[in-house]
Amino acid sequence: MPGHVDSHVHLLPERLGAAIRRFFAEAGMPERTYAYPLDHGVVLDDMAVAGVDEVWTLPYARRPGTAAGLNAATATIAAGWAGHPVTVRPGATVHPGDDDPAGVVRAAVEEGGARVLKLHCSVGDYAPDDRRLDAVWAYVSEVRLPVVVHAGHAPSGHTGADELAPVGEVARRWPDAPVIIAHCGHRAASTALAMLADHPALHADLTPVVTELVALPVAAARAVADRLLFGSDAPNTGFRVAAALAAVTATFPDPSERDAVLGGTARRLQAQLRA
Repeated sequence: MPGHVDSHVHLLPERLGAAIRRFFAEAGMPERTYAYPLDHGVVLDDMAVAGVDEVWTLPYARRPGTAAGLNAATATIAAGWAGHPVTVRPGATVHPGDDDPAGVVRAAVEEGGARVLKLHCSVGDYAPDDRRLDAVWAYVSEVRLPVVVHAGHAPSGHTGADELAPVGEVARRWPDAPVIIAHCGHRAASTALAMLADHPALHADLTPVVTELVALPVAAARAVADRLLFGSDAPNTGFRVAAALAAVTATFPDPSERDAVLGGTARRLQAQLRA
């Protein structure tokens, strides 16, 4: 029987990983906040012990002109763990200010083997419905590339209900795009789940926000369990993956719902990818 899939992990280049930890430290989160060191092997070994056999590693670009290099580095990192019990699916990123955003994504997928796209609206300072991303959304829709969107702009990682509106606009304009709302829009999970009910291709992951598990309205979450994905945010999380898995298990007592969240939906999205 296949193991779990962690669809929200950041196995980043060393300098970028260290820069992110410095940013968090300046925001008042010291090193002791985190359950993991910046060590890819430690993270993956712990994933394997917890029953995870696949992770999606998600890079994100802060400024134009950096995504292509970051995508190449992410592909190299993923390839370096071939043979480990945990399969690392390389992700890609893009910035709307890139010269050819769709070309950046196409190259990452068709030449670099990327299996998921990450848009981090806070880090890059943009909205997901930015018109400069229209060609990206057209390509995503064509090949059914999963896109994890962190819609919030707060340094804390939180998302406001109003910040989810542009995600809804993307889902309306690009109904075939398999969009995944990162962190289920925490602390606006109720709004995120209501959006899933309105848009059949829209998904959400249940990734914690540093030291906070996603605050879920349980009945609403169970109603769309087949479009929810497990995520840990390792290594930048206060929870070991086993604890995050236990929280999902407690929320979804029905085995079919739980199996979908813990890996079935992620595997389905990967199987639908046409590139």
